Amino acid sequence: EIALFDADHHLELSQGLAAARAEWGRRHSIHVADALSWELYANGRPGEAMTYANQALHLGTRSALFHFHRAMIERALGKTGAARADLEAVQAINPHFSTLWAAPAEQFLARLKAA
Repeated sequence: EIALFDADHHLELSQGLAAARAEWGRRHSIHVADALSWELYANGRPGEAMTYANQALHLGTRSALFHFHRAMIERALGKTGAARADLEAVQAINPHFSTLWAAPAEQFLARLKAA
């Protein structure tokens, strides 16, 4: 959770990425995969982040946060159709999933729909 907070607020990004990688070395859970994907994204590495974002969702987990993270990574990679699908999943699962990211998620989705 500290890694997610740091990535959300762009704090100590290199240390957060190192911590997330170390945790991934200890346990390959969907939560660690999501945290690592978000740290990689925050560190400007969306290509590598995509691998872990997909890993976080590979079991079909209904997590608005996981879908939001993957949508932002997809957006950074220019995959607007995939980003839109993930943002629509966010809205279907829980549009109030985050006090920090719920409004931006809705705005990003509206922009993608308008394009």
